Amino acid sequence: MAESGTIEPITGKYVHVDIGGVDHRIYFEENGPKDGIPLLCQHTAGNNCQEWRHLLTDEDITEDFRVIAHDLPYHGKSVPPTSQSWWEEDYKMTGEQFTETLVALADALELEDPIYMGSSMGGNITLELADWYPDRFQALIGLECGAYSPGFYIDWLDHPHVNTTEVNAYSCWGLMAPQSPEQTRRETMYLYEQGATGVFKGDLYYYSVDHDYRDKLDQVNADECPLYIVNGEYDYLTTPEDGEETAKGVGDGAIAIEMAQIGHFPMSEHPELFNAYLKEILSDITGDREGDLPSVLKPEDVGIELHPPAPAREKSAK
Repeated sequence: MAESGTIEPITGKYVHVDIGGVDHRIYFEENGPKDGIPLLCQHTAGNNCQEWRHLLTDEDITEDFRVIAHDLPYHGKSVPPTSQSWWEEDYKMTGEQFTETLVALADALELEDPIYMGSSMGGNITLELADWYPDRFQALIGLECGAYSPGFYIDWLDHPHVNTTEVNAYSCWGLMAPQSPEQTRRETMYLYEQGATGVFKGDLYYYSVDHDYRDKLDQVNADECPLYIVNGEYDYLTTPEDGEETAKGVGDGAIAIEMAQIGHFPMSEHPELFNAYLKEILSDITGDREGDLPSVLKPEDVGIELHPPAPAREKSAK
């Protein structure tokens, strides 16, 4: 616990970004040297940049990397554009809109050879980024990434008889590893209780309907832009086996890694373990790592002891 009076080195700012001819005022937080390697971090569906707060204060990572975490338009502090009558239609995210936003944001911040990293819908979008914008990023890290993740574009998620914030939060509870610290699992749920009505559902349109790369993996250009597909052992939406199958479909340049003992929200549900795993991946991207990454990263590999320990997930036969 930090001492009273401690001021964290995270800074928050707004940047104006032209997305499809519309000015968006996007909020982002950052930490790290200005000339550090940019690491652009995308939150999960319906959430905001606070999911990355533990990464933003990791001194080992921010010593070399300029970590930037943003709120997508309509999320967190990035309120809807003032020039649009946005209330006249439902919010609905598509892959085209998502990639255009990320590239426009990287351009607006003048990021040179950034590394992109996102989780869940932010992980799935690495396939579109590698397909459509392989020359814009140094590397892509797709956390909880899969070629297809159907079943979650659900009408009743914003039904007036449903407590949306509570339902959204509890729907995420079971996606986290039970041995992740309860404090951070509860915090992940708390963050999910802050989204505007309809935004979570609109993001899930991309996640479960618009995103389908099952027959397009050979279009993904991981040769030009290395793609790390990194899935948590306890993620039943996009399992490590799904990640392995996706990487196999992409071929050269795609690397599948299983994160043992963690679930669908690695950066916020168990920050200490995730940050340790991430350092291994970042060292591979920068070329500082000796030897290949293992196919499974385990807590004991990165010096983390779980409290309490838990049995490994029983994997289904495919």
